[in-house]
Amino acid sequence: MKHKRFSAIILALALVLSLSTAAFAASSATATVPVTLTVANEYRAVNVTVPASLPVYVINGTVVTADNAKITNNSKTGSIQVTGIKVTDGAYKIGSYDSFSGSKTIALKINGCVTNGAGNMAIANGAFPVIAADGKQLLTYYAKVSGDAPNADNVQAANIVFTISVAD
Repeated sequence: MKHKRFSAIILALALVLSLSTAAFAASSATATVPVTLTVANEYRAVNVTVPASLPVYVINGTVVTADNAKITNNSKTGSIQVTGIKVTDGAYKIGSYDSFSGSKTIALKINGCVTNGAGNMAIANGAFPVIAADGKQLLTYYAKVSGDAPNADNVQAANIVFTISVAD
């Protein structure tokens, strides 16, 4: 039995010695690690003011529109440009400006670009030039409204979505 106890003590000692490791520190070492910087400015904030509405009035059969509507580039740097206009039906159906007809219909002409029904308007060359930083683009617009328009106030006749893109 003493032989088994002696063997167990030797095995335990061998196990303890085999689990310990020695660490040796020579001299110190330094390493230079580069800091790599990647900048990908794919998007630039656009700060633009568009009109809250484009009012149209029909007064005794005469259609009147505002003369002070504009798009303003509020950015301090960088230019913008109107690259798309989409017109959708509201309380009225969108009609063709050039061949206007229909009941409860409205048609628009904005900076020389006309509606041909609901959807995207074709943008004529030069209709929407680049707007520089702190610049403005006047919106000259006209409307045709069908003769069956009842007396009403603030009817949302149509919806316009301006797409504005960075021009630089």
